[in-house]
Amino acid sequence: MRARARRRSRRAAADRRFGLYLALPALVIVLGLIAWPAIQTLIYSLQRVALNGDTRWVGLRNFTLLFRNPDFIHSLWLTSVYAVLFLLVSTLLGLAFALLLNERFRGRWLARTLLIVPWACPWVIAGIIWKWFADGDVGALNGALYQLGVIDEYKAWLSSDLGALLISVFAAAWRQASFAALLFLAGLQTIPHELPEAAKVDGATAWQRFRLITLPWLKPVIVVVIVINVIFGFMQFDVIYALTQGGPGNATEVLSIFLYQQLFVYTNVGMGSAVAVVLGVVALLIGLLFVKLLYRSGDVTEGNA
Repeated sequence: MRARARRRSRRAAADRRFGLYLALPALVIVLGLIAWPAIQTLIYSLQRVALNGDTRWVGLRNFTLLFRNPDFIHSLWLTSVYAVLFLLVSTLLGLAFALLLNERFRGRWLARTLLIVPWACPWVIAGIIWKWFADGDVGALNGALYQLGVIDEYKAWLSSDLGALLISVFAAAWRQASFAALLFLAGLQTIPHELPEAAKVDGATAWQRFRLITLPWLKPVIVVVIVINVIFGFMQFDVIYALTQGGPGNATEVLSIFLYQQLFVYTNVGMGSAVAVVLGVVALLIGLLFVKLLYRSGDVTEGNA
């Protein structure tokens, strides 16, 4: 028995080593593309970096100056608001699209195909599309609202603080919602047809079937979607830059735009790296918080709760 256990242990160890060897090339690539730039950014955040190559260590001075900067505090608060709105809109829209496309109707295959179009659109192109859509003179948004009687004159949506922020949120959420919908739709396909049918026979309403069957079954997918959307919400740059470049004023100057300005406008590499570190840490902590909350007490299991 002991000899058999030792052989089994050696075989398991050999399997683990073999798995490590197989994953080693990918691990090296990941470390080269992600870990090393992250470490270099952390090092730069502790230095004063000059373009002529003259650098010196300043410790936490960059972070101290950063948190004393009212523009940074404004950007941090604005990024939090933007990320929350982006998370809510993209997740709820994605879930609504998935529920709709999970139903049987004529032309469903075409609707599912069109769902991929926004996701296939690059972020910066999505920003340009929505910039034309919300244009104050020729935008389709004004035209639609005017024809419906919602507004009595065309409005320059991107010229107001609130309008620019909301358009930026919806532009990014429009693209991300299609990706979330694909994940939700894949999760809906795994629900056994017998469960909602049996609940329907027992007299459960559509809302009760959704709350007691669909949502618990989708909780693992919801975790993935929320974490991805939180990260994209905090890291969003392309759409906002294409739409407003942080304006009007600093109404849409989220941390990514603030970071861009520090690095490429003011060429302040140390301060920009400090902003990048703060942005990455905040996104990581919030993502971990959502995972912790949704996995707490075994709420999320494979397939159901």
